[in-house]
Amino acid sequence: MNITILYGHPFNKSFNKAILDQVTSHLKSRGADVKVKDLIETSFNPTMGIDDLAAKVTKVLPEEIVKEQEDLLWTDAFVIISPLWWGGFPAVIKGYIDRVFTTGLLRSSQGEYGLKGKRAYTIFTTGSSEDYVRISRQIDMIYATNDNLFGFAEFSDAEIQIFYAVPRITQERREALLLEANKFVDRIFDLKPGEGGSLINSPARQALAFDLAKH
Repeated sequence: MNITILYGHPFNKSFNKAILDQVTSHLKSRGADVKVKDLIETSFNPTMGIDDLAAKVTKVLPEEIVKEQEDLLWTDAFVIISPLWWGGFPAVIKGYIDRVFTTGLLRSSQGEYGLKGKRAYTIFTTGSSEDYVRISRQIDMIYATNDNLFGFAEFSDAEIQIFYAVPRITQERREALLLEANKFVDRIFDLKPGEGGSLINSPARQALAFDLAKH
């Protein structure tokens, strides 16, 4: 099993980092070949530049993006570990998605899906309570983003785990959440593609089919 972890928290002693260390170790213990993309440590540039836009015409991607795409094609399952900021990913993770998940990678001019059948598992941490995240509609934003990206890309599954109000919980609770993170990524091994957060009826996928039929 090939697994890529995308990580983008700037504080090296954050709870996100504890989750990263825990999940990486656990996945390896289950026999996975794991690649960690620490976007802060590698100083990944999240800004879409002129070379990225030109590639839509020239089909020549920046070298660092080619390497990232090769790793995604190698990957069976994609794990994202991220804080929830203003209802979404931090800029460095959003920028990675913008630059690396190109239209040409997701769907060729022949209609072939480069990442079809892969699986995604996102762990979010929040500073706010579950009630706030729900009432403010941030929960809707999270799931809409999840569906739009992974549904459009024809992933077979895309699941989300949210750990709420992390700054206000006890150390004992944090240790329990780390074990929950293990159980969450265990789904990669314990469930077959399509048995978890299936995207068969993804609204994004349905919208794409409708759009292509009309145009």
